Amino acid sequence: MQEELKSINWEEVDFYPTFQNCGVVTSKEESKACFETQIKKAVSNRLKQQQIITSTSAQDTVILELFITEKGEARLETISISDEISSRNPDLGNWLKEAISQLPEVYPAQKRSVPVPLRTELPIILK
Repeated sequence: MQEELKSINWEEVDFYPTFQNCGVVTSKEESKACFETQIKKAVSNRLKQQQIITSTSAQDTVILELFITEKGEARLETISISDEISSRNPDLGNWLKEAISQLPEVYPAQKRSVPVPLRTELPIILK
């Protein structure tokens, strides 16, 4: 049993965190897609309430580093925002934190049917 536990790659999850409205997920890819879609939808809904000023380039991207605990608590660890976007939108970081703090209940990632923590990066495209 100990040898088997040592041989398991605990850095890889079997299922990503999910939300109730993801329904029953049957694969890692399906859980990842629903998880990312729901996070992006929550962020998009929050940012729609604001006037975001982007650069003259077609799209600007913000990188969110999220940590989901084994109890399903979502935390925004870091936000990577270009200086240009940050200077034009000084409250953007706060809006992103609010969006993550207002997520519905998160079901944690799983490894061998055991809830496990997960740290992941998620790009958000500003338009």
